[in-house]
Amino acid sequence: MSHTTRILCIDDEPGVVELVSLILKAPDVEVEGSNSGSAALEIMRQSPPDVVLLDIMMPEMDGWEVYKEMQADDSLRHIPVIIVTARNSSFEEIIARERAGVSDYLTKPFLPNDLRKSLAQVLNAAKS
Repeated sequence: MSHTTRILCIDDEPGVVELVSLILKAPDVEVEGSNSGSAALEIMRQSPPDVVLLDIMMPEMDGWEVYKEMQADDSLRHIPVIIVTARNSSFEEIIARERAGVSDYLTKPFLPNDLRKSLAQVLNAAKS
């Protein structure tokens, strides 16, 4: 029996979740969407995904806050995180990402292959 890869896509734009679902459509891939950081943390605590796609710019609780919460929680700390952010992100943000130790980083708009490649790398690294 093959393992289904569960991906949690946290983005306040429903279109992004839909796009990710279309790009990653496969029998062994399940994409779940959440448009709020706090709701996403609840989902993760109930059923940890294999990888998280995390948008930085969100109302209420931004991606960095979600990431910090994950790092502070022993049951979530191991989950690989791919940060997704708008193309015009600043150097400060990129430096912060480097320090934070997220698994990977995609800028919007991203190409389908960029997303697939990033996920493959992150999932392979998580297995080893």
